[in-house]
Amino acid sequence: MRLAIRFGTTALILLAGGGALFGASYRQEWIKEVTLASDGVVWISNPTGNIDVLGVDGNTVTILAERLTSGADNAAVEEAKEQTAIYVAGDERNQTIRTIVPIVHSARWVTNVNYTVRVPRTATVRIESSTSDYIRVTNFSGAVAVKNFNGAIHLENTTGPVTADSVNGTIMYDPNGRPSANVSLTTVNGQIQVAVVPDAGLQWVAETIKGDFLTNLPMRGRAVGTGYRGSLNAGGPTLATAAMTGNITLFRKGSRPTDVKSVRVTEGTIGPLSISRTIDLPAFEGNFAYSTNVGNVRVGQVRGTAKVETGAGEVNLGRILGTANVRSGGGPLELGDVIGALNAYTKAGDVSVRAARAGGEISTDGGLIKILYAGPGTRLHSGGGDIIVRQASGPITADTRSGDVTINVDATLGTNAVTAKTNQGSIVLNVAPKFAADIDATLVTSDAEAHTIRSDFAGLQIRRESAGNNRMRIHATGKINGGGDRVELYAEEGDILLTAQPMRPMVLSTP
Repeated sequence: MRLAIRFGTTALILLAGGGALFGASYRQEWIKEVTLASDGVVWISNPTGNIDVLGVDGNTVTILAERLTSGADNAAVEEAKEQTAIYVAGDERNQTIRTIVPIVHSARWVTNVNYTVRVPRTATVRIESSTSDYIRVTNFSGAVAVKNFNGAIHLENTTGPVTADSVNGTIMYDPNGRPSANVSLTTVNGQIQVAVVPDAGLQWVAETIKGDFLTNLPMRGRAVGTGYRGSLNAGGPTLATAAMTGNITLFRKGSRPTDVKSVRVTEGTIGPLSISRTIDLPAFEGNFAYSTNVGNVRVGQVRGTAKVETGAGEVNLGRILGTANVRSGGGPLELGDVIGALNAYTKAGDVSVRAARAGGEISTDGGLIKILYAGPGTRLHSGGGDIIVRQASGPITADTRSGDVTINVDATLGTNAVTAKTNQGSIVLNVAPKFAADIDATLVTSDAEAHTIRSDFAGLQIRRESAGNNRMRIHATGKINGGGDRVELYAEEGDILLTAQPMRPMVLSTP
């Protein structure tokens, strides 16, 4: 194992993104080597920063990390250094490389980490990132999986199975020869470009709502609406591509990506390109099931169960008389009165629900969740956005990585279990004046004067203690109105408010 650290400081940095002028900065290079079997797995998780992964011979993983920090002054930089860590752990079968930065931290500093990692070329590589200029993976025959929110994905000389998912990034894939395994590339707001040699054999499956399918290769296939199915030469592995708003280009290696034509033109089907595939129905009798790589779904009423899956697109369902299972790879979800259990998820977008009468699970990796009526056993999760519950009529759990949580408990309930958590924001819990519960509320903050726990109910005991890194932990416990179901609240860098100002209950029509 080899470990080396090099660092330095500079006087002034101007951040291009927000125009904020920081007066101090810090740069550190960090090198480490670990052992990995040729068929092992490397996991890389980096919230902000570029990632370069290069396949090499041998059984050694070499990690070069460049940490860049800018702050308002030297004290801010020192705080950033204390709160940013690079974590490497594992064994010969699995190695994890992770950047640890608090989701909530002072606005007086910013930090990101750029990685250059050399990995055995036959190993499996899995990468997760939030924001970067690019992620590049080169020279691999093992499986590669990349997920990011912002930033381009470059996949070069990667001949094994590949999966790449992006919300706002363009994906470029070049196997540097013939693809030998299935490939899946999906982006919501970016484009997809694939370069292959002229004698490559593959099956091309493509979906796009607002873009087009472009190629300069002798494809045999057909475009219908927002989908295309075709084959190159004798066929082979499947190249599955989906882009919600951008073009999908499959071109001959060595040519220019701009030297292409729409498959609609080459097949003699010139005509206006449908900007969206939308299933639009006023009502559906019986159980409704629909799945597409990219597309929108709108149904006014489903007189049965509903199961909808779209790789990217908007889902709008009105009244559903049975259970509902809704999933989108990227796009907003708008759901009406769901009589049965609800399971709804979107990778990126807001979720709005009028009523989840039987409860269920509702989540988004990035967006707001708003639900007017939550039945017993409702669980809500957001990767970054507010959560608002107009009326909770039974036990409820809500958590968000960044945003406020507001829950109004049904005024007719004498007690009710509630769990709410935010890693950056405030929690407001509104209950009836006679509401009874066992309260356990925790607030962690770097500004105890600005953030606090407030309650309209007497009897809570409040303790304060250091949480490290100049942060304070405020802990409130006790019974209100004699005690009852457990109410557990946790917030960082915000307030916790327990109020006796319940909203008027919603009146739902009979199913």
